[in-house]
Amino acid sequence: MMLKTYIVGTMTEAIPLIKQDLGADALILNTKKIKTGGFLGFFQKDKLEVTAAVDPEVKQEMQVQQVEFPKAATSVTLEIESTAELLQGIKRLLAAQEVAVDVQGELLSKLISRLKDKADHTLEIVHQMAREELMEMVENNQSPSIVTEPEIICFMGPTGVGKTTSIAKIAADYMLNKDKKVGLVTADTYRIAAVEQLKTYGSILNIPVRVVETAGDVLVALEDFQDCDIILMDTAGRNYQQAQYIEELKRLLPLASKIQIHLVLSLTAKYEDMKKIIDNFQSLSVDELLLTKKDETSSVGAILNLIHHYDIPIRQIANGQNVPNDILKVTPSVVADFILEEDNHA
Repeated sequence: MMLKTYIVGTMTEAIPLIKQDLGADALILNTKKIKTGGFLGFFQKDKLEVTAAVDPEVKQEMQVQQVEFPKAATSVTLEIESTAELLQGIKRLLAAQEVAVDVQGELLSKLISRLKDKADHTLEIVHQMAREELMEMVENNQSPSIVTEPEIICFMGPTGVGKTTSIAKIAADYMLNKDKKVGLVTADTYRIAAVEQLKTYGSILNIPVRVVETAGDVLVALEDFQDCDIILMDTAGRNYQQAQYIEELKRLLPLASKIQIHLVLSLTAKYEDMKKIIDNFQSLSVDELLLTKKDETSSVGAILNLIHHYDIPIRQIANGQNVPNDILKVTPSVVADFILEEDNHA
């Protein structure tokens, strides 16, 4: 594979340079903003670093075949160019799913490397390779949780992401599938409807519910729930792009208990907003991410982006409002299916 990096002002400037140097079959693997020039850090200019690649063996093969087999040159050229089209198809699919450019570049680079060694480049082969590489990417980047046997799982996240409904699904799973005794705690006293919603779920599932406002209240609830195997705790949805709300959460949590913190994010949110929220939560040491509203969006690249960019495992994805069914266990194959639009998990 031949790689070349360009420093340009805009992508419009980069395209003709890439075509001139690498040809029309070149793939753009990565773009990032950089600063150049200046003096002692001053007067620097914003530039774009663009990395492109092409398989030189493919280009050489095209030229040789056109010379040696002039009558078949057109068909041979079209066949080889349709190798390039398959990769472009994968690239367009990744872009449509809003997979980050650097993640796209890593995947496409691996596909180019693997395709060099294969004589037959069909849609099925490229698609299967992409699925295998996606699965490996997920498997290699999913780290284990630090707190493996928590006493409390505390769910945090912005308003409207579906924390309370997700907690009900998880509570039902602990009861019905793991035969665990569950206690529910809610600190979402900002919304009366949220308290009533959790109490309704608790009544349906025959699970006790406690409302808390302070760290002292949480300790009392823990005493009341000593016979429970696990306690699931709901918190108020706030604008967690603002750090002061995270400080409020810190004061709510008891220090001595084994607490696992799950940050709940909606897949309908912008990825840049997700990143800002996660970065603001770093002081709380998030153990897992829980992603919701898979059923409300057609682009799920954020799943792969989060797995690739953050050392925080994603174990579950909620994909509907039905309790307890609409929640999925995250596996490499599930993520690959989502990205490649082989969604059999709706």
